[in-house]
Amino acid sequence: MIRKQYNKIIIIRWVIIIVLFLFCISKLLFPNSSFTGLYGPIAAISICILACLHGTDRYGFKNLAIFFLITWLISNFFEALSIYMGFPFGNYHYTMPGIRILDVPLIIMPAYFGMGYMSWTLSNILTGQNGKKLKGTHIFLVPFVATFIMVMWDVVMDPVMATINKEWIWEDGGTYLGIPISNYLGWFFVVYVFLQLFAVFIAKFDIKGNDTQFNKAFWLEAAMLYGIQAMNFVGYAIVNTNNIEIYRSTGLISIFTMMFVSILSIITIFNSNPKGDKL
Repeated sequence: MIRKQYNKIIIIRWVIIIVLFLFCISKLLFPNSSFTGLYGPIAAISICILACLHGTDRYGFKNLAIFFLITWLISNFFEALSIYMGFPFGNYHYTMPGIRILDVPLIIMPAYFGMGYMSWTLSNILTGQNGKKLKGTHIFLVPFVATFIMVMWDVVMDPVMATINKEWIWEDGGTYLGIPISNYLGWFFVVYVFLQLFAVFIAKFDIKGNDTQFNKAFWLEAAMLYGIQAMNFVGYAIVNTNNIEIYRSTGLISIFTMMFVSILSIITIFNSNPKGDKL
């Protein structure tokens, strides 16, 4: 019975990945469809759900809840601080509708949590720590690498969401496609803080570290999801005829940052040999 439930959860995770992939492809085939405009919130919620299912499997519900709380408290605090005082990201404000906490839209939280977890997982893969309990220098190396992976996403996402879609407004503008450099320095600082805090915590309380139940397919989920997110920005570059400079710049950058990380992670997974399995 337990095995059947576990298999159902695996199927759900892969259904989410496949749906996001098909949604991404549909944007290329039907670029003028109003439905494609829903990709942003659908992706944020879907990635959050996938992170919950995958993270619970890897770390257990309680430990994942700690990851969620650390991510939420740290990110929301610094988002609000920057809105009110300009630190650490710069001066900006949100225009998107919906429930807010300290002027930060609630929908921002799933994005931080979902992509934060995926970046964390990819870092574990690339540093050879997937399925292992963090020890020694890896307690600091894994969050450090994961921070770069997550900031890569913001480098290609922010110009589209802010400069073009006006989901948030940079009040002083910026030198990178309308975005201030301080935003990315701030992102690196904030993401590193909450990932480092989780690394210190999970190094002590990881109840599944060194567990042999995680096969290659399990780790492929994060790599595929991150790659699909990269494809999304490449798709923007292909189909959009307005704001060409921004769309094509971010599309090109996503290929040599996010897509590269996804491909490298997939290669690393297939070259690894967890518990001697094939997939």
